[in-house]
Amino acid sequence: MINPMSMYDKTVIVTGAASGIGRETAVLLYKLGANLLLLDIDESGLNSLEKELENSNNKIVCAVVDLNDFELVKKIIIDSREKLNSVYTGLVHCAGIPSISPLRTISNDHYEKVMRINSQAGLNLAKIFAGKKGHDMSKQGSIVFISSVYGLVGSSANVAYAMSKAAIVGMTKSLAIELANKKIRVNCVAPGFIKTNMADNVNLLFDNNYADIIERMHPLGWGEALDIANAVVFLLSDASKWTTGAVFNIDGGYTAQ
Repeated sequence: MINPMSMYDKTVIVTGAASGIGRETAVLLYKLGANLLLLDIDESGLNSLEKELENSNNKIVCAVVDLNDFELVKKIIIDSREKLNSVYTGLVHCAGIPSISPLRTISNDHYEKVMRINSQAGLNLAKIFAGKKGHDMSKQGSIVFISSVYGLVGSSANVAYAMSKAAIVGMTKSLAIELANKKIRVNCVAPGFIKTNMADNVNLLFDNNYADIIERMHPLGWGEALDIANAVVFLLSDASKWTTGAVFNIDGGYTAQ
């Protein structure tokens, strides 16, 4: 049976792999046959994921790292190529932090922290992936960034987060043009509200009606992390080989209204 989303010839870097969309993406990639380099600052979450995947025939490397440490991230990525015995064909930047703050409360330190993880880390990872010791141009490569509906539409008290996610949209389109001659495609997914631990933590900041309000904003209701993972894997796979510079709204109809 032909599976256009098979990942058996792929080796993929996934950030934010310890939880949420990153974890679901890693599990799906593993099930589809990919070799994986999994990065996260959450050691316990990575350890539990590694145990979940340890009986696979795929090669897996897990590394606990702060994505702000660019030189260490670069070293881990380059050194792990030998452990994985493969060149990288894919990069998924799922790591991110939320921010709910009205304009009057936002400090330089606050928005710079959000931008460093959500946007700048993605740019640094793309630089490594596109370098001579990252992707091998004998194979088509694919970079997938995770943006957000808030990178496309407005929302009160979300300006720092929206800035960081809108930056990903611009970065996606520019890198898609710049890296096309290196046989690297660059796309991003803009999720709506997804049931994850991050969403649960945000819900705690509001009253009991908040989750119901958010659900009503999505014609198809809340999304699941797997809904986003499916889109990410499509963009990593050969099924999307003629797709670059695209922004996929996977949002249950949120931005259609």
